Amino acid sequence: MERLLEWIKTGLKKRKVKIFLVFLLCASLAWLINKLSLTYTSNTSFKVEYVNIPDDFLLATSPKDEIAVRLKAVGFQFLGYELKPKHIQLDVNKVMFENDRYYLTSDQIRIQLEAQLSNSSALVDFESEAIYFDFTSLETKKIPVEAVLQLGFATNHILDGKITVDPDSIQVSGPKSQLDSIRVVRTSKVTKNNLSNSFTEEVALNLPKGLEGTSFSDQKVMVSGKVIKFSEKVVEVPVNVVNLPSNVQVRTFPEVVEVRCQGTIEHLKELEKEDFVVEADYEKATKETGNRLSVKLVQYPKTLHNVVINVNEVEFILRRE
Repeated sequence: MERLLEWIKTGLKKRKVKIFLVFLLCASLAWLINKLSLTYTSNTSFKVEYVNIPDDFLLATSPKDEIAVRLKAVGFQFLGYELKPKHIQLDVNKVMFENDRYYLTSDQIRIQLEAQLSNSSALVDFESEAIYFDFTSLETKKIPVEAVLQLGFATNHILDGKITVDPDSIQVSGPKSQLDSIRVVRTSKVTKNNLSNSFTEEVALNLPKGLEGTSFSDQKVMVSGKVIKFSEKVVEVPVNVVNLPSNVQVRTFPEVVEVRCQGTIEHLKELEKEDFVVEADYEKATKETGNRLSVKLVQYPKTLHNVVINVNEVEFILRRE
């Protein structure tokens, strides 16, 4: 029976402690709410973001990123600023220009600050000096794009014409000092093996890194190549000796050379020996070369993809009239 009475007394004491703590907490909350509901004049700071910077200018160095202010506001407002700093925007379009410097006057700063405060806050004072801006003018430059390719072709296949890049150039905007260092923009490497079909692929550009304030009109380009099947044909072409003296005739051995041509079947069918000119220049004959002349292919149809003559030199004999 005594143990039961002790247990009841202990429980009552614990219950009183709990009730006391609840009342203490409620009283504290009421006191805090009452204090935070009162109006105070105190100091705080606002984070600054600069907006509406003219398109042809860049901030070379960032002005101050905080403004210290003195406000008249309720306690809840100051508590909110402590938990999450307020960000305000300053409109750069409102800048003044004098003595080769751009600046926002303290009056303009005050107007913009007050416009962004809540109804429960009033601006008492702030850092009153003007804010000066160090602008760098921006320029735009057209930069060519160069495709980086490693292509391997299937047997009897070849690239028809040049690789096309779309767009073949991009617009780069930024400070002149940075644009002067950019001559060409290259793509990421494109590797293709055993190609037998034409291709078109979107490829990322390898844009220069670490250029502050520089922007690029495109991040990717389309790279295309036309792949065709080719055949071969051998055309026999006579050797034409040029720059002969008027009283000299020359006979070459051989008199004709073989020209090996690669191209489409349609183009190969149209070939005639008259489409080619192989020349040997008599003026270039010297004692060192003896009775031999270098030969060179100086004319051939541009529709062909590859043209090779089977010899580099021919022998000759002179016949004087």
